[in-house]
Amino acid sequence: MFSNQITFVLFMFNEEARVERAIRNFLPFGRVLIVDNYSTDRTVEIAKSLGADILLHKNPGWVEDEHTASVVKATVGTPWLYWGFSDEIVDYATMTAMLAAIDSGKYDIVNIARKNYYYGKFCHDAYRNVQIRAFKKNAVDFTGNVIHQFGQATVPETQIAYLDPDRYFVHHFISNTAKSYMGSLDRYTDIEAAHARPIAPFKMLLRMARGFLGHYFLKGGYKAGRAGIYLGLQTSLYLLSLSMKAYEREANLTTRTIEGRNDEIRDTLLVEINAHAGQQQDGAAQV
Repeated sequence: MFSNQITFVLFMFNEEARVERAIRNFLPFGRVLIVDNYSTDRTVEIAKSLGADILLHKNPGWVEDEHTASVVKATVGTPWLYWGFSDEIVDYATMTAMLAAIDSGKYDIVNIARKNYYYGKFCHDAYRNVQIRAFKKNAVDFTGNVIHQFGQATVPETQIAYLDPDRYFVHHFISNTAKSYMGSLDRYTDIEAAHARPIAPFKMLLRMARGFLGHYFLKGGYKAGRAGIYLGLQTSLYLLSLSMKAYEREANLTTRTIEGRNDEIRDTLLVEINAHAGQQQDGAAQV
């Protein structure tokens, strides 16, 4: 099944605990290129020992930016590339279906669903997404791309293969605890808020409620038990934080400007206190 048509590109940063399984997932099927964000652990050492190629590249905190995409495209020598991460596994059926679509010569892009595991529990279709995974270099334009987007397809819809999401999907293993998730949430919403518009509070609450209930009940999140609940709450928290940060940016609300507003109120209260204190002192002096 080894293919000379595709390079499996995997993005890494300090992933020594996961890099081996990620590389083993793809080695039987094609060349593996690790794009490493200058890890400080043994990620690169382990990847080299397994036979993967290494590209050291500093990204801006996410990897679908225009510059990173252009560097990766220039490095990859095969006509096709696969865009992947250390917290994912592609099962055998999905891998063979993807390679069959590539070998057919009919397509320039292959879209594949990604389904989540949370707390080690499969969450079925809850927060499933479908995205470009394998593509020819010129089939996707990353010009001006923003975080959580994947460029623009440059080929007709007839040249895009969509694998059946009920049968074929990427397994996404979320390893965050509540503590580690807060760090990731803060970092990603900082980046995304630079381009996002604030959402009206009622609309935001409605979107959070619809998203949670829809993915929990209709998409099968409930089958994962408590893990499904927490995955939904985590996603709702992301939306809340993003909306707050977008509003803060638009309204110029920083720690400094908020403190300035608070100082104005404090000063008003102090003036009132001082005025009453002065009146009491005057009254005491008259007595």
